Amino acid sequence: MAATDSTGLLARDRFQALWRRNLVAGAVDDSAAIHRRLLDAYREPQRFYHTLEHIEHCLGMFELCKPELEQPDAVELAIWFHDAVYVAGAPDNEARSAELYRRLADGVHAEPLVALVVRLIMATLHDGDSLDDTDADYMVDIDLSSFGLDWDAFLRDSKNLRRERPAVSDEDFYRNQGDFQKLLLARERFFHSRFFQQRFEQRARANLSRYFDHLGEPD
Repeated sequence: MAATDSTGLLARDRFQALWRRNLVAGAVDDSAAIHRRLLDAYREPQRFYHTLEHIEHCLGMFELCKPELEQPDAVELAIWFHDAVYVAGAPDNEARSAELYRRLADGVHAEPLVALVVRLIMATLHDGDSLDDTDADYMVDIDLSSFGLDWDAFLRDSKNLRRERPAVSDEDFYRNQGDFQKLLLARERFFHSRFFQQRFEQRARANLSRYFDHLGEPD
């Protein structure tokens, strides 16, 4: 169960502090309403993986690597917004999530920060674009870090991803997922940052290799 509004990584006070310390002079503070909007989005009934639990996991990873980041507030904002819009199978979820942040932050956060957060969100397309600095590398690694969880957690996440696409056949779903996962395995380095490589590279590769074998087994 993800943390509640009042405690933990998802707490309203934590989000409000993040939002407020980046306000430009004279900006109206709507952080409480924005926090509520984000919580409601991640609780949408069609979500099983792209939920508050995923955001909480990412924020936990963020806390671990925060000393390595150049602009941690930008990364934390990008984590909060990177899956704010989620329509199963839609190719523009990241772009729409980035646009939501841009719209809410327009005239409220400084434009260089807004542009950076948007770029970090778009990096989670995992297409190799937008990886222009260390923070983008960390953003991508944070989003992929669940591949390096223990096997039971990895398998749970994989099943939840499948639950989000009920209209897609098993054949099509696992073919598309497998294509992406095999691309990850084929990379010289699964993770971009040394921080995540040292902690999760070996397990992520082992999980994916085991998963491909698992798909051939009956449930």
